[in-house]
This record gives sequence, C-alpha cells and structure tokens, in this order.
Amino acid sequence: MMPLFYFTFIDMKKLVLFTLSIICFTLVNAQVPRFTKYDIGESAGAAYFPGEPEFSISYSEDSSLVYTADVEVDSFVFSIIAIDFKESIGDDKMLNEALLISYLDFLQSSFAIVSAAGYGKGHTTEYNPEAVGVIDYWADDTGTQVQVKGWVDGNNMAVMLIIGPGEYPIFNVSQMFLNGYRFPE
Repeated sequence: MMPLFYFTFIDMKKLVLFTLSIICFTLVNAQVPRFTKYDIGESAGAAYFPGEPEFSISYSEDSSLVYTADVEVDSFVFSIIAIDFKESIGDDKMLNEALLISYLDFLQSSFAIVSAAGYGKGHTTEYNPEAVGVIDYWADDTGTQVQVKGWVDGNNMAVMLIIGPGEYPIFNVSQMFLNGYRFPE
C-alpha cells in the first residue's frame, strides 16, 4: 500500500505541469503586433506601424509639411510626427542633431513631461548614412511613459513615440517601431 503523501505529490506534480503548460501556451500565443511599412502621405518617406495609420497633414510656421498619425495597440499608442522641411537645412550632422534636440525639448513642454532619462545621442541608421538619431524616455505628471526616438537629415525629421502606462513590454516591438522610420530616397 502506498503512502497518502505519494498520491498527493503526484497530483501536485500534474497540477504544476498543467499550470505551466497553460502559461507557456498563453505566452506563445500572446498578441505580438505585426508591422507593415506605410507611406507617409506624399512625403516619399515611410514608417513601420503595428496597424494602419491615418495621417493628418498640417504646416509648420515656416510652411514645412508636418504629418502626424497614431495607432493604438492595447493600452499603448504608437505615434509619429514627420516633417518635410520646406528648404534643406544642410548636411551638418551636429547642427541637425541640435535642431532635433530643440524640437524634442519643445515636445517635452507640449506633453507636460516632468522627468526624462536624458538624450542618448549619436544613433545612426543603415538606411540613411546622413541621418542622426536621438533617443529618450519620458514620464508626465500622471505617470504616463513615453519612449521617443527622433531622426533627422538635411531634408526631413521624424519623431517616433510609444505612449503608455509603462515601457512597452516587448523590446523587439518597441525597437522595430522606434527604428522604423524610412527617409525618402
């Protein structure tokens, strides 16, 4: 005759294995957004989004075209602000980066940002060797988190933002989006 604890141990082992298999199944089938490349209006630029964006068009004070779009996924918003400069700002990477940082500072005040990790400079992209990028992580006074990466070259600037209750939980997804802007060729 087997002791009573033996049956309890076997039953517990089955329960743990069953629970682990359910957790693994759930994780494997978790909704990871699929990205598709979308053209940004008439700009000849493009960006990868986890859903179809609807672009709004406006003009800056100097008459540069400004495209904006948002795509909501769960409790996160994937946003872009893309600017086609009316006139080229030149190819001086340091000046272009300074302009981008100035624009990001403006966005911080517009979004009522109360804390920031600090600008990470010197990002590059293989798709445009003339472009420079800057990354940062922000939070507003309600605790909303913003992952932001801006890109600029002499003719275009784009700011990619992921806005939500925390940092986006799937690192590869956030990197795909933040690095997903494609300059016009």
